[in-house]
This record gives sequence, structure tokens and C-alpha cells, in this order.
Amino acid sequence: MDKILIVDDQENNRLVIEDILRKQPSSIRSVCSGKEALETVKEWVPDVMLIDHMMPELSGIETTRLLKEQPRFAHLPILIVTAKNDRQTLREAFDAGAVDYILKPVEKTTLLARINSAIRTKKAFDQVQKLSQNLLQQKQELLDFTHMVSHDLKSPVVGAASLFNLFLYRLQEDYPEIRNDPGMHELLDRIPGSFNKMLTFIDTLLNYAMAGKIIGDMQTVSLGKILQTVIEQFEQEQQQGIVKFRLPSKWPKVQCDVLKMSQVWQNLISNSIKYRGKLNQVEIKIGTRVSGNWCECWIEDNGNGIPTSGGEKIFKPFIRLDDSKQGSGIGLATVARILEAHNGIIRLDPRYQNGARFYMRWPHNSIIK
Repeated sequence: MDKILIVDDQENNRLVIEDILRKQPSSIRSVCSGKEALETVKEWVPDVMLIDHMMPELSGIETTRLLKEQPRFAHLPILIVTAKNDRQTLREAFDAGAVDYILKPVEKTTLLARINSAIRTKKAFDQVQKLSQNLLQQKQELLDFTHMVSHDLKSPVVGAASLFNLFLYRLQEDYPEIRNDPGMHELLDRIPGSFNKMLTFIDTLLNYAMAGKIIGDMQTVSLGKILQTVIEQFEQEQQQGIVKFRLPSKWPKVQCDVLKMSQVWQNLISNSIKYRGKLNQVEIKIGTRVSGNWCECWIEDNGNGIPTSGGEKIFKPFIRLDDSKQGSGIGLATVARILEAHNGIIRLDPRYQNGARFYMRWPHNSIIK
């Protein structure tokens, strides 16, 4: 049953409204002042309030403003009942937080229509809030579950790797002829690599699960500083002539989770190197600009490129367009989730024909989801 609170210092006005509202199922309470209304809602929260504009001590607009200052009443529908319909009065009412108004003398059809509209809007908002809270809870439960599963998967792999190292030690001590046999030696040397691949995959899976959950502080930092740190991780590839970087001379300051944004660039650069094709050296060019409140960046290479048909699929988890390359198919999906958490986007430029070009943008004042 809908709860309606009437606030008016004139008893006759309250009785008129009550008489109209009694014809529909609702729980109605009436008070004679703004002060009494503020006390009533502490224990009895209505679905909608009708507040008279002209009241002594606290006017309807003042009462509305005091209610809206309290977070728990931020979305409570308040209708101002007034004999004034000038722009100044109505503007003050809406500025205070009222959602609608009803002119005196109160007309039955208008009163019922506007009250029912306010209640429907309130119920719809409450439903959205409830669904949002459920989604947040489910997301947290999924993250907790993924973290637990990843931990439970890593533990036996780490344990098996430790036991295998012990086995190799004992084998070398007690049966060196077996350990040093060429065929057995090659076979035994492959096993640690398999353990490492499994641990890497589990870590990648965990990173993807956590990608949409920002765990660091939002900082304002030079994008160049982030890229410098990331590129240093590819020093060996640069020395071997596998990759060459072309960077801008100026970098904007950006607002982001530095660790997560570093992961974005690390994944994108790794992707360019992995899919460089037959090139001995892949050239990676990075560009950036500020457009209004948006930071826009792009990274392009001269590698094999990506088929147009794979433009959207590559940002989905476990999608791999080239089975000849080892990988989990999570790297670009992780990038997309991190940028989404920053209220940003990433897309593949379908017009770029000389390799692959990724374009991304996010706002300076990102509010993390």
C-alpha cells in the first residue's frame, strides 16, 4: 500500500486532499507543519509527500530543502501545493528538490494523476536501485569466487612444481645416468615449462576477473611516465631488434589507476610484438591528444593486422584469431574491461591497412564503476 504524507497548516486543505485520496488504496498521514513533517519521516517514510507552499515557521520550500539535504530522502518525491504559479515560485520549488507542483484550488483529476505519476517513478527508481545493488553483490561474489578458484588452482600447481624440483634433485643424486640421458633430459626439461604456462594462465585469468575492479587510487599523472615504465619492461626485445617505438614529444596528464593503465599498455604492446608476423622488427607508434574532457590515445603497428571480421570479437574473453600463437585470449578483453571501468572505450580502427591500430579514450574526471 502506498504511503502518502500531507503537510499543510490549514485543516480544511488537509481534509480536502484526504477525501480525494481515500478513494484509492493508500496509507495517509497528515501533519500541520514542516517541523512536524521532519519528525514524522524519521519513523514513517512515505512514498510521496504533498507539502503546502505557504506555512508559518517553515515554508514548503524550506521543508523540502531540509529533507533533500538528507541522503535517505534524496529520491523521495515531493509535490508542492501552491496558489502561486509564477516562474519565481516554481523555480524555487524545483531548485529545492520538488518533482512537481499542484495548483490551488486542488482539482481531483490533476491531484490523482500527479501523485500516481510520482509514485510510479519512485517505484521504478527503487527497482533500479535494488537491481543495481544485486548486480554489485553478484559482481563481488563472482570476483571473490574467481580469486578463490585461482588460488585453489595455483596451490596444487606450485606444489607439484616443488615436488618435481625435488624429484630432479634426487634423480641427479641417485641416478645421474638417467638424468643425463639425452632423450630423458629433453623430456624432463619440458615439464617446468608446462608448470610455468599453467601458472601464467591462472594469473592471466585472475587479472581479467579483477580488471573491472579498480584496486588502486585514482591519480593524476603524466601518460609519458606510465609508458616509460611499461616500455622499460621490453628492454630485452628492443636490444634484440624485435621492436622499435615511435613516441610523441609531449604527453598529457591523465587521471587513472596507474597500475591498471600500465597493464593496458603492456597488453597492447605485447600483442603487437606477438603478432608481428614475419617481421624481424615491428614498429610501434603511439599517439595521444586531449579533446575537451577526454584523453584520446592510439597505438599502431606494422604487423600482420587483424581481419575486419574480428574487430569486435577480439575484445571478448578466450577469443583467438590466430591459433598458431600461444596465448589465453584474455589480453585484449582485460584491456577493454579496464577502460570500461574508467568510463572509457577501446576499438580497432577498421580503416588502418598497414597493420593494426587501436584507438581508446577515457575522461579526465573518470568516476570508477
